[in-house]
Formats: sequence, C-alpha cells, structure tokens
Amino acid sequence: MSTFNFPHYPDLKDRTVLITGGGSGIGAAFVEAFVGQESKVAFFDIQEETSLELVRKLATVNQEPLFVKCDLTDIEALKEAVSEVENKLG
Repeated sequence: MSTFNFPHYPDLKDRTVLITGGGSGIGAAFVEAFVGQESKVAFFDIQEETSLELVRKLATVNQEPLFVKCDLTDIEALKEAVSEVENKLG
C-alpha cells in the first residue's frame, strides 16, 4: 500500500468497485485505496505490464484486485470486460 493513511469506511467492505485507468497514476492510487477498504476491486487499463505489477504488489492483501486489459475506445471490448467483471466479482 502507499504511505497514505486512508480512513476506514466499513460500508465499502465487499462492495464491487470498477476503476478505469487503474494501472498507474491516480487510477492506481484509487485501486490501492479501495483494496485497503476491503472492496472487491476491478480495474481496466491498456498498459498490461504496469497493471500486472500493481496486482503483484497488492497480492498479499485480503482482496486482490482483478485486472482486465481493455482499450476503452473499443466498445465491444469494453462490454466484454464489464461482463468479465460482473461474472467474477458480481
């Protein structure tokens, strides 16, 4: 996790969260924060290497995030990615 101390919100536990652009930057910070809340986190990104690195970094926590490689400009791929998240995380 990052060095930030996030307040804990019990209502977020086990809630499904989907983040676009979650592989790096602000998106990755959102992924880390929601994983820290014990949410079921899925994120889309086109950058596979950095995204998988983030998943490995967070693999020791209770709720490992789900990464789905997706180009958001490809509507059919986006629909398939959303379906995958629904099937795996609810």
